[in-house]
Amino acid sequence: MMTQVYLGLGANIKPQASLQAGVAELREQFGAIDLSPVYLAPAIGMNGPDFLNMVVGIACPMSHSELMTWIRKVEAKHGRVRSAAVNHKPTSHGLDMDVLLFGELVDSALKVPRPDILTCAYVLQPLADLAPNLVHPCSGKNMVQLHSSCPPAQHLTPVQLTF
Repeated sequence: MMTQVYLGLGANIKPQASLQAGVAELREQFGAIDLSPVYLAPAIGMNGPDFLNMVVGIACPMSHSELMTWIRKVEAKHGRVRSAAVNHKPTSHGLDMDVLLFGELVDSALKVPRPDILTCAYVLQPLADLAPNLVHPCSGKNMVQLHSSCPPAQHLTPVQLTF
C-alpha cells in the first residue's frame, strides 16, 4: 500500500548541495517524486546563515516508522548531527528532512501533521505551491487557504536550483 507523503527539506550548511543530495536520495528510493520551488528563508531563532527550503511529495510504501529510520540514515549519511539534548535549540545544519504529512495520519506524539505547516512560511509556501488543494487533516483548510491566512512576517525569496 502506498501513502502520499510530503517531506520538508532544508539546509543552511552547503544548502544547495544538501538539497540536491536529498532529492537524489529520494529519487533513488522512491522513483518519481514531486518537487516544490526552493525558497531562501532567514534563520529563525538562531544566529546562522539563511536556509534553503523546499517540499517533496512521494508515494511511500513504508510505514511511518520505517520512513523515519530511512530519513535518519540519509541525514546522517549527508552529515546531519542531531542533538540528544532535551532543551535543544535550533542550529545550523546540512540536510534536514521532516515528515510534514503522512497520508491522513494525525498523531501528536509523532508530530504528524507537522505543526510547522500552520506557523512557518518556509514550510507552508512550498507546500502550497506543490499541493495547493491538499487539505490539512486537522484544520480542514487547503494549503492555499492556510497560506493566505499566514502572517506575512517571514520573507521568502525564490531560488532557482536544478535537480
